[in-house]
Formats: sequence, structure tokens, C-alpha cells
Amino acid sequence: IVLKPSELTPRTAELLVHLWQKAELPDGVLNLVQGDRATGATLASHPLINGLYFTGSATTGCYLHEQFSGQPEKILALEMGGNNPLLVTEAKDIQAAVFHTIQSAYITSGQRCTCARRLIVPEGHAGDRFIEALRKAITQIQVGAYNLQPAPFMGAMISNTAVDNVVGMARTLIEQGAQPLVELHRPDPQHAYLTPGLIDVTKVKNREDKECFGPLLQVIRVP
Repeated sequence: IVLKPSELTPRTAELLVHLWQKAELPDGVLNLVQGDRATGATLASHPLINGLYFTGSATTGCYLHEQFSGQPEKILALEMGGNNPLLVTEAKDIQAAVFHTIQSAYITSGQRCTCARRLIVPEGHAGDRFIEALRKAITQIQVGAYNLQPAPFMGAMISNTAVDNVVGMARTLIEQGAQPLVELHRPDPQHAYLTPGLIDVTKVKNREDKECFGPLLQVIRVP
């Protein structure tokens, strides 16, 4: 089983394996190997691999698919990048809708496969009220270290590279005509903290249907 780091931290993985050992799972049935891209590529290409279950980006999934081509005797299951939509329409309780939107889009700094990436909201006064309430709430989200008191809602992203990817995608969307409603901000260039962003991509033509794995929610206004 290959997991991207943001899905399962190294320490959490170690604890899970320890629990299996405490449950008397025989040695060798479950093994944990920590590593980066090179480690994963080496494991996936090993001749003794009988199957692989992968959760991660579409780019890596396509690479693994190519490696396993012509080997129908091996199991390959891929759960790759999604671009989950969240539809908010005729919300009678705006604050409740804002709460659930924030929980869906920004929990774990947007680093979950289940996080909302696209927010679809009807045009008009009701939609405007919701977007404005959401914008104000997002600006109040605290970002910081896990051991701060009071505890922040969002912690660090998995790496500085991940932060650069999200910032780069936001910059590209703005160059294509998107309107930032809440701009991403990097409080400390030495650490992987990133404040949440909200961006209106309604006017972006031929927008790439690609997952942005981080705290950036894209708004699409519809009739």
C-alpha cells in the first residue's frame, strides 16, 4: 500500500504498525518503509511485487500504470487526484453553510482526498451574501504550529514544495483571469505554512480540471 505523506504522517504510520504488532500479527505480514519518490519507484518496480494499491496524484498514478502494463497477473488499484465539487444553493442558514464549507475545504490544510476543491454557487443576491460571509470567515482562520494555544484550525502543509505548488496554481489562475477573494499568504518562507485562499474562477476559460491539493477553494458562479 503506497500512501502520499499528507494522507498518513510517518509517526502515525509507525503507530499503526505497532498496534498490528501488539495484536500479534506475524512478523513479515506487514512491513513499513518510509521514503520519497525514489523509494516508491523502487518498490513499485520490484519483480516480487504481486500487487499495488496507490493513493496519490494522477501524475504518479499514470506512471505506476505504465510500470505495470503488460502484467495482468498483478493487481493494480489506483485512487488518484479528485476535484471535488461543493454546491451551495438556497441556504436558509448561511452561517451553517459557511461552517460546513470551511470544514470541507480547509480541514487538514486542504490535504485530504475528500476536501472540496470547487465551490459552485448561483449568481444573485443570495449567492453574494453567502460568498461574502464565507470570505469574512476565512480571513479569521488561524494558521500555526500544532502546539500553539489556543490551537490553530490549520497547521503546516506537508512540505515547502507542496506550498509552492498551491501558490503556483493560484498565480496561474489569476493570470488566466481569476479573481482572488481571499489571497493566499505565506507567513514564513522558511516553513510550510499557508493561509487559506478563496478564488473566483468563473471567468477562466478552458480551466484545467486538476486537483489543487491544499487550502485553495475555487468559486464558480452559475445561473
